[in-house]
Amino acid sequence: MRKYMDKLKSNIRINKNLFVFLLVIVIVGIVSGSLFSTIIDAEDKKLVLEYLNSFFANAKEGKLNYDVSIINTLVFTVGFAIIMWLLGVSIIGFFIVIFMLFMKGFILGFSVSSIITGFGFKGLLLSLVYAFPHHIINILVFMLLTAYALIISFKLIRSITSKKPLDLKRIMHRYVMVLGVSVVLLIITSLYEIYIVPKLLNVVMGIIK
Repeated sequence: MRKYMDKLKSNIRINKNLFVFLLVIVIVGIVSGSLFSTIIDAEDKKLVLEYLNSFFANAKEGKLNYDVSIINTLVFTVGFAIIMWLLGVSIIGFFIVIFMLFMKGFILGFSVSSIITGFGFKGLLLSLVYAFPHHIINILVFMLLTAYALIISFKLIRSITSKKPLDLKRIMHRYVMVLGVSVVLLIITSLYEIYIVPKLLNVVMGIIK
């Protein structure tokens, strides 16, 4: 019994260190995206502001194309997750998965920073509605996928280098379950983003106008 408890504690410690590492990657991505939104040239800032104004105006007037938006959002988020998952079963996907997680943080940081820069105090409230809770949940989901992808990659590399057999069936069973849970969560957050967030933004814009 003690042997199993020690193994469990060891796994928790390893996974904790891995998640801390991934959290640092996300934070670096968010900070990089925020800084990038401030250093782009004036023309690019103008284009970003025009896009944001158009989005908020359409949300306020109820002119968003929900069907197209939900398809694009699902394809981007769920497709992104599936690609990360597939990269986990390949040795070459090790660094790519980390970069993809970084980009998720980068995009979030860029978007939030652009909203705050473009709308000032109003942007603080708008960015809060824009990012919370769905984008935060998405980041956690992608961190989970990245963690499992890296663990799978580590095990494959170790199996190849040490020439020891690997119980791939058991590993893949758990890995498929992780993907399934991730996809369900991403679908829920996508539906929230498309159908609920515009209404919340409309309420906020009505309060702070």
